[in-house]
Amino acid sequence: MRKFILLSIIMLLLLSACNYPETADYSQDPVVATNVALILTQGAQTQEAAELSLTATPSASETETPPTETQANPETATQAEPSETPTSTEVLSTDPWSGEAAFVEEFDSGDYWDFESGFLYSKVSNGQLEFTSKGTPWWSSWYTTTPEFKNGYVETTFSMPNCQGQDRFGLVIRWQRPGVFYYMGVTCDGKWGFSQYTAGNETIDLLPYEEIFVLKPVGETNQIGIMAEDNSITFYINRQFVGSILVNSEDEAGNFGFLSMSSGSKNFKTLIDKLEYWE
Repeated sequence: MRKFILLSIIMLLLLSACNYPETADYSQDPVVATNVALILTQGAQTQEAAELSLTATPSASETETPPTETQANPETATQAEPSETPTSTEVLSTDPWSGEAAFVEEFDSGDYWDFESGFLYSKVSNGQLEFTSKGTPWWSSWYTTTPEFKNGYVETTFSMPNCQGQDRFGLVIRWQRPGVFYYMGVTCDGKWGFSQYTAGNETIDLLPYEEIFVLKPVGETNQIGIMAEDNSITFYINRQFVGSILVNSEDEAGNFGFLSMSSGSKNFKTLIDKLEYWE
């Protein structure tokens, strides 16, 4: 009888030490991130050259036309009645993307953007950046670039040709060490949201993901944009306003770039055509 009780206790301890990953809900776990911006091995000289090549310098030209003078014959000249000359008022666009962008990246060179790890593949090819999550479920990887900014408008043009469900692509702003940032994300099932990523590897959805009809279907080209003005953040999809939020006003300037997260799709790919920033 004692042997039977002892054997039962041993079996109970063995069973309690087992876990069953098949029943785990990975979507509720804190997302562990790969900060590829920190583990780039490029030297300072290469980094500086890449930044210079990625930064567009605005240029302006101005021409001055000298006034012309016409003298009338005094014998035939008559004094004309004064008339009101209509004045023209120039209407300036208030769109955040109006005017010349301070930064334009069209992915003509892969020197800065080419990278590969066990979780992310980033490669410039044929004027696009192929940004691919290799398939680890709920694992976020991001890649950021300079210049740092706190206020301004940043926008990217992209397509997601082979995704499904909650696979997510995001536009990152205010990235700071050790990996604290915000990002606007869109999913393959037609939703968008805004999240904060913390130093504790936790994703907080400040604006929960919801369906949006201005987002074009999977495979088509979309644009997402973020306008940051101190603690006010405004969001655009295909240059249509979709929402806004107030965040911590003490947030500092930071890098901007991209985030990719697979919900289980192997080699979830985003093709990025352009990244722009307006001051």
